[in-house]
Amino acid sequence: MQVSQIVAAIEYGNYIDPLKVVPLLIVIAIWAKMLTWIDKDAEHARLPRTILNMVFLAGLFFAFLLFLTLPSYALAMTAFVIVAVAEIAVYLILRHQKIGLGDLTKQINKYVQSKVGSKKKKDAAAESGGLVLLDRKGTPFAPPESESPDEPAYNAAQTMLAEPVRRGAERIELRPTDGAASVKYSVDGVAVDGKTIPKEDAAASVTLFKRLAGLDINDRRKPQTGSMKLLVEGKKREIQIQTAGSTAGESVVVEIEPKKRYELRVDQLGLTEEQLELLEQTIAEGQGIVLLAAPKGHGLTSLSYAILRRHDAFLSNIQSIEREPQIDLEGVTQHKLAPGAGEEAKQVTWVTSQEPDVLMVDRVEQPASAEALADFAATGRRAYVGLRSGGVFEALKLWRSLVGDDKRAIKDLKLIVAGRLLRKLCSACKMDYNPDPDTLRKLNMPPERVGKLFQARSQPLTDNRGRPQVCEFCMDMHFKGRAGIFEMFVIDDEVRQIILGGGSDNQLKMIFKKQRQKYLQEIALSRAVSGQTSLQEIARVMRIGADTPPGSGGKKPR
Repeated sequence: MQVSQIVAAIEYGNYIDPLKVVPLLIVIAIWAKMLTWIDKDAEHARLPRTILNMVFLAGLFFAFLLFLTLPSYALAMTAFVIVAVAEIAVYLILRHQKIGLGDLTKQINKYVQSKVGSKKKKDAAAESGGLVLLDRKGTPFAPPESESPDEPAYNAAQTMLAEPVRRGAERIELRPTDGAASVKYSVDGVAVDGKTIPKEDAAASVTLFKRLAGLDINDRRKPQTGSMKLLVEGKKREIQIQTAGSTAGESVVVEIEPKKRYELRVDQLGLTEEQLELLEQTIAEGQGIVLLAAPKGHGLTSLSYAILRRHDAFLSNIQSIEREPQIDLEGVTQHKLAPGAGEEAKQVTWVTSQEPDVLMVDRVEQPASAEALADFAATGRRAYVGLRSGGVFEALKLWRSLVGDDKRAIKDLKLIVAGRLLRKLCSACKMDYNPDPDTLRKLNMPPERVGKLFQARSQPLTDNRGRPQVCEFCMDMHFKGRAGIFEMFVIDDEVRQIILGGGSDNQLKMIFKKQRQKYLQEIALSRAVSGQTSLQEIARVMRIGADTPPGSGGKKPR
């Protein structure tokens, strides 16, 4: 056979199968993109960037070597993907241990926005403050041109909102003072001073808010309430606007997504497994009185709403008496308490006469109300009674004082639930330390069982070159979010016998421990050991509401 014939017989051009190469290239592209992100993110996550790059690049070469040497395409491709996924998983695990993964959603949203693009007016708003103002219907308010009459109002609104919203504020206030207006806001229940705004610009921003919320801009004295929206990093947020006038000028209070604060279920409140089981059992019984106690601003409304939702609104007649209903509860008849002395007792007496199966009173302060609720519970129905109190024993004293007769007060009392809210340390910037053994002993914490504890960072974050950085997760607030801590006291026959026999507080506390209940401070310290919060935060929260609040009406328990 001639050479030309041999060459013609050889097949060529099919050395590489595109159907097999394309999947490989796709995986390599994704892997390379992830390695690029890891290279940038490692510095933010305070992980060894150089070492990680070397290890992960070595993993890429190893995977490619496996791909070339394994006997079949399916096996080789599977091994290649496994190594890629393993590398990414290892990095996420290391990141989770160091700063957590809570900020990744924010990064993903930014990436999607950068790829999808946005409207010019949104871009302009982002450049001038990062927030897009929308009216109550969701229509964006276009950033005004330079020297436009609306420019001072718009800029003042951005100044007022931008920093607090990024820091996770739930409430922002703009109040006029002499010559200026001050901004104050609260993040996780802690007040923070904001920026000062010139008085005229602040007044113009209040008018802008009223316009967007559909309020009467001409009425500058009467309190008004409306709603509008904000677009923050691609997400819409509902905000409530409350305006009021005074001799100093108009003020405005902005509540950020107020309804979401009260949408928690009982299993999301922060109860321990044992506490959750006990509460569920008590809810299922559906009779007697349950006292719900917390200092102001520490989740009493969220607790009350979560418990009411556990009752079947289709099978039970559920009603509530509230000073200011925060949200509409499906299937619950909510009565707003009229202002004025004596109105609480009148409302309680009237609603109990309607014989609901379940009644919640958000806060009881008048003896006549407590007496009516005690009589209501004696008919075999359930009453949840809100009290401003620091703990279960303080709540018990206050309830006995309000009713005025111990036998009547405790006859149908079933359970006391007292709670508070602890701020959670920012997982991205919290600092660990070795606690002092003597301090631990004073807190009844065995030093040999406690390793490292965590505290809020006192110095700013820095990059590898020592340059200060803002924590992107908490925006240098050092805490992010709050979690509930609770203590519970079951009022059984043994407790009733001690009270009616004139027993002491120490005797009641002995029964509390006999029930294997835990004090608020014990629950709080366990959160510190787990790294969720700090000893400093526990001390701050435990000082709140330490004294039994007023409201006993002058009666003494007997």
